[in-house]
Amino acid sequence: MKKETKIKQLLKKGEKNLKKQELNIALNNFLQAYDLDTENPEIQYFLGITYARMEKYKKSVHHLEEILSSELAYINRVHTQMILGYIYTIEEEHEKALSLFKGIVKSGFNNAQAYAAIGYIMDRLGNFKEAVMNLYRAIEMDPKNANAHNSLGYIFAETNINLEEALEECKLAVSMDRNNPAYLDSVGWVYYKLGKINQAKNYLNRAQKKAPKNEEIRNHLRIVNEER
Repeated sequence: MKKETKIKQLLKKGEKNLKKQELNIALNNFLQAYDLDTENPEIQYFLGITYARMEKYKKSVHHLEEILSSELAYINRVHTQMILGYIYTIEEEHEKALSLFKGIVKSGFNNAQAYAAIGYIMDRLGNFKEAVMNLYRAIEMDPKNANAHNSLGYIFAETNINLEEALEECKLAVSMDRNNPAYLDSVGWVYYKLGKINQAKNYLNRAQKKAPKNEEIRNHLRIVNEER
């Protein structure tokens, strides 16, 4: 069997396993393909995605960075930048993440997710104005972007301004994804800022049940439970 044919078969099998969330099996297929061609950007892409889903971020970054440094044109280049940007954000390498997301925007892709990510990072870097501006831009482009709504509401809550709008934004996020612990936490935190302790406890308890090991949720719930 020709090498190219074998690689195509392995990638096809790996994709099917990836869709079924059979990550170890998918990884095995992609690694077999990688052994046949270590410079193939499509193989690198699938390895990057699989390792990211397995939360093996260092290995994921290795393969995704290989794609971006390659001179080969590749259809999933923007998606690669998005995934790599999210990993950098998780690892708190905010400047690297910001560079990637801004690169997507500058290249002409009006990507709401990129604007939302820029907004989130700007908030982490302490730039309130840029954070809000980019989040509003993301919502304008995609009114159903739950992450953007939640981030905007949470930023307002943290700065104690526009609290009624903050509640509206965070509730919009929950309405789009009712089981997301981050969104439930945000609504609870806004209620706390509004002085509505019972409602705050309700949402924060729901958030903790969904993500019992999340330190931020646990800290919010502790603060609210200390209220008399």
